[in-house]
Amino acid sequence: MTVSSPFETSVTLRCSVEHAFDVFITKVDLWWPRSHRRFEHSTFSMEARAGGRLVERAADGSEMVFGDVLVFERPNCIRMTWHPGKVSQPTEVTISFAQEDGRTTVRVVHTEGASELGPQWDEKVALFSKGWSAILAALGDFTRVGEGEKPRPTGHQTNEKGKM
Repeated sequence: MTVSSPFETSVTLRCSVEHAFDVFITKVDLWWPRSHRRFEHSTFSMEARAGGRLVERAADGSEMVFGDVLVFERPNCIRMTWHPGKVSQPTEVTISFAQEDGRTTVRVVHTEGASELGPQWDEKVALFSKGWSAILAALGDFTRVGEGEKPRPTGHQTNEKGKM
């Protein structure tokens, strides 16, 4: 089995790691883009623990599980399965938060996980790139990246050694 190169993207925020992590977890419903939801009227929540879920709930009680939390290390890392875009098994996403010069870099590394997409992975990466760019831009806007400054998420696919 050949493992496809992971997709990576990031955004830098003008806030502490703790604040960025807290906003990502506890305020996800406030900043997650409406264009990236499955239901017209819904709420998003993250169950903040390994074994928890990132879930969207519709007004009628219907649910869409976006991911199952595998690793939860406050305030540095969340690793979870990723169900949107899956064929049969979920892909996997690691979201890390690192302090750099008084700012926080939020990095997303999206891998094939258990999905075994093989040749379909590159097609999915194009969709994931658009999705994560919108999601990280919304997070950046919500945390007030800087007066007059727009968030600039950058996405790229790396090879198996982590190099572009």
